Amino acid sequence: MIDSDVFDFVERCRKHTATGALLGDLLETVKNLGFEHLILSGVPLGGQKLAPMVELNGWPKGWFERYVEAEHAAVDGVCIYSAKTLKPFLWSEVPAKWSGTEASRRVAGEATEFGIWSGFAVPMLSVHHWQSVLSFASSAKSCKLSARQQVQLVTMAVYAGMTIQALSNDDDDDEGLLTDREKEVLLWAAAGKTSSETSQILGLTERTVKWHATRAREAFGVATTTQAVVEAVRRRLIHP
Repeated sequence: MIDSDVFDFVERCRKHTATGALLGDLLETVKNLGFEHLILSGVPLGGQKLAPMVELNGWPKGWFERYVEAEHAAVDGVCIYSAKTLKPFLWSEVPAKWSGTEASRRVAGEATEFGIWSGFAVPMLSVHHWQSVLSFASSAKSCKLSARQQVQLVTMAVYAGMTIQALSNDDDDDEGLLTDREKEVLLWAAAGKTSSETSQILGLTERTVKWHATRAREAFGVATTTQAVVEAVRRRLIHP
């Protein structure tokens, strides 16, 4: 990759009006450095759930679902280290105290089933979360980057994060998109509660909770409640 590729990406960031287009553009650009997948997310802390914090999801089909369902973020050395530093790092550089645990090695092993072997992470401060990270993933068993290539990735990661923030600001007129009750239902979904548990917390029937979740999905034009939670967080309509 040459520097002009990075500058071209930065210029295109100013024109993107949707996260899907931004994700596709970034994935296509970083292919030149050997990366096929990426994810931009807040770093979960203190039992926070990962799914509502994801802002760009370019992970392989099936891996995101497994990672979230198994709550791998709590034991994944890359994720843990991303909360402890603002310095970009190769996954192989994560200190052994976090990467060498049995649980972290298990996560890394499962990732290889989806073609993920190595990567490069760019932790960043975030207006949406305490800290975010953009993690690039490769099918290469060893990720080797020159100092210049690392700077190129950091530059693109920062501008991708800034673009996400700008798109969120553009959504300020969405404040009336959800009712207060729909926001409550999504907040409890973000906390990992089932419809049954949420109904008991809010004093509603489970059928009513599911109806509010359906209304929220329809408001965002998404298929699942998890996707509705992600969109509500991105637009800053709820704050898990």
